[in-house]
Formats: sequence, C-alpha cells, structure tokens
Amino acid sequence: MLIQVLPELEQRFNIQFKLFLVYESVPGVTIDPKLMHSWAIKDANFVAEQYQLKKITQQPTEESLFTGQQMWQLRPKTLANAWQLFQQTWFNEFDDYYRASTPVINYQIKNLLQLVKKGHYLPASIFIAGQWFVGIDRLEHLEKRLRTFGLAKDDSEPFYQKNRLMFAEIIDKKNIVDQKNNNTIEAFISLRSPYSYIGLLQAEKLSKHYQVPLKIKLLLPLVMRGVTITENKARYVVFDASREAKKLNIPFTGIADPLGQGIINVFQIFSFAEQQGEALAFIKSAFNAIYVEGLDLSQVPVIKSLCEKHNFSYEAALKYNNEHDWQQWSDCNQSTINSLGLWGAPCFRFKNVACWGQDRLVQIEQTIIAS
Repeated sequence: MLIQVLPELEQRFNIQFKLFLVYESVPGVTIDPKLMHSWAIKDANFVAEQYQLKKITQQPTEESLFTGQQMWQLRPKTLANAWQLFQQTWFNEFDDYYRASTPVINYQIKNLLQLVKKGHYLPASIFIAGQWFVGIDRLEHLEKRLRTFGLAKDDSEPFYQKNRLMFAEIIDKKNIVDQKNNNTIEAFISLRSPYSYIGLLQAEKLSKHYQVPLKIKLLLPLVMRGVTITENKARYVVFDASREAKKLNIPFTGIADPLGQGIINVFQIFSFAEQQGEALAFIKSAFNAIYVEGLDLSQVPVIKSLCEKHNFSYEAALKYNNEHDWQQWSDCNQSTINSLGLWGAPCFRFKNVACWGQDRLVQIEQTIIAS
C-alpha cells in the first residue's frame, strides 16, 4: 500500500525517497506471525478502499517472493520499478523464476540491521529528520512535518487523514439503541497501552454521539502474558501515541508504568467499579493517573484515592473481587479477541465488526452509521 502512494508524495513535496528492502518484520517483534499476516492483508485492503489503491487479491507464491527479491537487486531502486516489482510479486506475474540466494538474503539482513540501528522495527516505515512514520496512517504527520520544513509545493491540507472519525449527524439515533442485536461498543483495552488510553476516549465520544452503550473489557499487558517487547518498539509506541494524542487534543505527558502490581491493583477493583456503574469513569481515572499525572498505581494509597474519587470503598471492592476473580474474566476477554483473529490491545467490536488499533475505530463508526 505504501509503495503506491510514494510517487504522489514526491509530486507534492520537494523530497526523494531512498528505498531499502527488508524482511516482513524484525524477529521476535510479531507475537503470532501467521495471525499477523492474515490480519495485515485484510487491513491493507481496508486502506486500499480508503484511498482507492490497488487491493491484494492473492498471496505471492514462495517462488514469486524469491524472484522479486532477486530482481530488486538487479533493477535501479526507483519508485516506478518498485511498484512494478511489487505487482509482479504479489500477483505472481513473472515469466521466469529465481531461487533464493545468499547474497539477496544478506542484503535484506543488512537493511534490517540498519532499520534496527536507526531505532525502528517495522517495514513500510519512513525515516526523516530523526522521526519515524509507519504506513499510510502516519502520512498525515509526515505531511505536516514536511510543511514545517518548507518542503511543500502548495498549501493544500494533509490528504492522508481518512482514519479520522466523522461523528456524522444521525436523525434517528434512538433506532440504534432500540434494536436488540448486540448494539454495544466493546473496548478491549490494556492499561499499559497508550493506544488503549487514546482509543477508549475516542470510543467514549462515539458512544455519546451515537447514543450506543460502551462496555470495557480489560486485557493483561503482553509482557504479563510472557511476550517480550523490544526497546525500539517500546520507545516508538510512546512517541507515536504522544503525537496521536496531541492531534486529538488528549492530555499525554508520558507513562508511569503500571506493569505488575499496578495492573493487578486496578483489576482487583474493576469488577466492583463496574457493579457500581463506575467502570468507564474509574478506568479513565486510572489512565489519567498513568499518562497524565504520573502516579504509581502499585501504591495502595493511590488506588484508595481513586476509589474515594468515585465514592466507593476500597475494602468493599477487594471483597467483591474475591467472589469475582479478575483472572477469570480477564482470561475470558483474551479468549474473546483470540476468537476474533486478534491478539493485543486495543481492540473494538460492534455487532459483527471487530478491529485492532485506535486508528481503526472508523470501522466501528461506519458499522454504527450503517445500522
């Protein structure tokens, strides 16, 4: 998808792209490569619909991949050649095929190491003046940055911002909530995920605007499920979330990591907060403590103050947790998103549509409008 739009960017800005061929991802970054690959194709086609790009209709064969990688070495690294080669590879259009070769593999490893050295971990990423921009979704930020450098050839508005929510005017909102078939936005979120923080606040806006109930489903952070997060990924996620928050006028000053006891403390209270009708307000306070106030949720006085803020007893919440063990319902929440072909936070579901990522809430909004 990205290779299709780079020529258009070169036309509107005084820039030139230098291309480096790398593997699909840095080893150890992807939790479930097979699941991730399946999701990525669906997501790429969603992006293709948004921007009228050529869709992926089939998988490239192993022969095509090897041949495409080999041909990359032989051709000049121009955008035109790159797009032609991507089409030949993904649509299996080669007349002759090459086998995998050590020089080609070494070439990709060299580029992958350069990617990691510069501080990133994903392909389809653009690096300029010390900042990374991943995929088409972050080209809006790239366009703004290029304008600040005086590189724009005109004064047009950023084009790549179709993942923004519309908040369309619906005449008969009551009709949405009167229907009985799963008319609830479910937000599967992790307290350690800044994208969950941003996504929940956006989901709340959707809930209020379209008068659709919002239900919170807490997930354990990946690290507490035995997944290792690379330093590059951890650093980029915080940086990227901060600029997304700024774009949406959401307060974000950093992260007071709640990993471990901080997560457990919140989970032990959540069921009671939900029973008291304070689930959303309580989790928003927890997010605010983590990403704005810099409070340590592993400290009992901090958790007690959150309970007091929402007018319920910390002791009563712990007692309630003994009968509604958080480990059971959090495992159930994880099993639910796994059954949807997803794996991490944030995920959102409305009716039969589920998406991963706060910048895919537009899919939820489109489903609400269609209903």
